[in-house]
Amino acid sequence: MKKKYRLKKSHDIEKVVKSKKSVGNKYYAIYYMSNELPYPQIAISISRKFGNAVKRNYHKRVVREIMREFLKEIPNYAILIVVKKMAEELSFQEKKEQIWQLLKKLSKQEKGV
Repeated sequence: MKKKYRLKKSHDIEKVVKSKKSVGNKYYAIYYMSNELPYPQIAISISRKFGNAVKRNYHKRVVREIMREFLKEIPNYAILIVVKKMAEELSFQEKKEQIWQLLKKLSKQEKGV
């Protein structure tokens, strides 16, 4: 995923969380808010309780790779993906399916509003 798609600033991430728009399951939680940019921005968060740094970085890389494939299909939002401990049990393909389900749920939720 290119750097322009990353949401880096802590105050921007805080705004996304405070918008209180979210979808989730037992593996991931996705917070989002509309973005005035012509492309989505994504941040990934994972708790320190989730193994050691090597494991956390691995899971962030996996989520980044999955999101890279979906960038063209998701609307222009600022998105924060929170990886939960249960995600450790999933294979790559299952992680991809879970994230895709949440992104579909997100778009349905926005169209319904």
